Amino acid sequence: MIGTVFAGILASTAPVSGAERIAILDTARQPVVRQLAKPVKFLVRTLNRDGDWAFLVATMQDDRGRPISYAGTPLASAEAEGMISKDYVALLQRSGGRWRVVDQAVGPTDVAWEGWPERYGAPVGLFR
Repeated sequence: MIGTVFAGILASTAPVSGAERIAILDTARQPVVRQLAKPVKFLVRTLNRDGDWAFLVATMQDDRGRPISYAGTPLASAEAEGMISKDYVALLQRSGGRWRVVDQAVGPTDVAWEGWPERYGAPVGLFR
């Protein structure tokens, strides 16, 4: 475990690998695929876990590994206007042995997760 002091609070994050990593990414992918109605792969930039909480920051890609295109999705006009990124962020929580998405942002252009620790009671150090 890696310990980090953030705003005077010691937070521990654990590496996420193997079956757990796959479960988190598969769970995080589901709402994106539903929203965009197209397959999405993640190029993971951050995947932190602290206990039963996980935080993901990823770049969305198509099935060929290229940056996702929003063409043909409800977000096409936002992409055409340059008002959306290719990023995806998600806060997940494990309950009963299964991960679920607590909150997410598709294409954020700002720090969408800023209030998530307070709103959901997630560990602050998870978002470093």
